[in-house]
Amino acid sequence: MSNKQKMVVAYPAIFTPEENGGYLIEFPDIQGAFTGINNDDLGYGMEMASEVLGLTVADYLESGDNLSKPTAVNKVKHKEDSFVTLVSTDVSKYLDNQKLVKKTLTIPKWANQKAIKENINFSALLTKAILDYN
Repeated sequence: MSNKQKMVVAYPAIFTPEENGGYLIEFPDIQGAFTGINNDDLGYGMEMASEVLGLTVADYLESGDNLSKPTAVNKVKHKEDSFVTLVSTDVSKYLDNQKLVKKTLTIPKWANQKAIKENINFSALLTKAILDYN
């Protein structure tokens, strides 16, 4: 079993058709996250979008930059011939530094009892909370 924790994020992407076929794919909430495909294969476009999102978010995290909250898909402004869809990625696949670091923490007794009852993984919960923190 791997010690690597999943860190899944999802952001809206704008797919804009290109004049000669294919799509420009942009993430309005993540500066620098964009890619494109030369054909109309939307499955491949989603794969490329997921990869560029993972690489860019990993770079943000490794640089200590804050991530913006994802805009709701129905709130994203886009051109009439474009469409918006949600793209997810497991950022942990793109992080360079996956070495685990041991941390000690203190929590109230009631929180510990609830965590045990709910079978909560403290490491996974804290990692997700740090990822989501702004």
